[in-house]
Amino acid sequence: NPGPNLSVRRWTPKHVAKWLREEGFCDYVDLLCNKHRLDGTSLLALSEYDLRSQPLELKVLGDIKRLMVSIRKLQKQNIDVLEELGLPFDGHSPTGSGGSLDWLCNGDPGRDCDSTDTAPVGEEYHQYTNGKYKQQTRRLDPEYWKTVLSSIYVVFVFGFTSFVMVIVHERVPDMRTYPPLPDIFLDSVPRIPWAFAMAEACGVILCNIWLLVLLLHKHRSILLRRMCSLMGTVFMLRCITMFVTSLSVPGQHLQCSGKIYGDMWAKLQRAVAIWSGFGMTLTGVHTCGDYMFSGHTVVLTMLNFFVTECE
Repeated sequence: NPGPNLSVRRWTPKHVAKWLREEGFCDYVDLLCNKHRLDGTSLLALSEYDLRSQPLELKVLGDIKRLMVSIRKLQKQNIDVLEELGLPFDGHSPTGSGGSLDWLCNGDPGRDCDSTDTAPVGEEYHQYTNGKYKQQTRRLDPEYWKTVLSSIYVVFVFGFTSFVMVIVHERVPDMRTYPPLPDIFLDSVPRIPWAFAMAEACGVILCNIWLLVLLLHKHRSILLRRMCSLMGTVFMLRCITMFVTSLSVPGQHLQCSGKIYGDMWAKLQRAVAIWSGFGMTLTGVHTCGDYMFSGHTVVLTMLNFFVTECE
């Protein structure tokens, strides 16, 4: 070895050249030492990826492997120097030990699938008897109290929506003064009497499918509170929009006119009737003033998204 009492860290390119000749790599002295000025520190930091890639690009596989074996022996003899340079001599560094690691194209060490190395840091893994690791799914806390709060929230919003619908019904514009707004498409096609009932039937079917998904899903508590939170928020915004903006009914076939329900108690009774019937004509509920802010559309869209995304 060049200078037995000289630390590898103090090797110059001439020392590295002498070491290469002693190891039998005379053909690479000019490339490594003269052209790229490899000294002792850079020699210890050298990886197989460095030999394969630019600017070195060694072409002979046998020479690459034999040179790396020699470099790893040198690294093993100078572990203290590696640690001082911040290049630990272990399987995780680009100067990995023992020649047992294959090198990927990005310079990272590739591990054999049967390796018994430790699991990656920061993740939860389960180790099989053959040494393989399988990442475990992190258990999600159901947090039932959040689900209860979101359920109370959506029930309150539905009740408030029913009351706002009663208020809006009293403010429906007179159709003789404010006729339905023109619509190029709807005015050109014949009205389908059963379409609205079919939309409600589709909503009932989607609701049953959603309940089945909740029953079978392991994170049902999380899904339920997300559904309640989103549904409640959308309906709350719908309440504000309906209250602020009064629009005429969308068609002549709808017999709607402003109706005064009397005192506050009568309004509350009507709101409870709407709330208990879910605002659907299938349950005998008929309201005016909310057609342009369709709650049916909100429910159908929300149920469709949750059913398709959570299955």
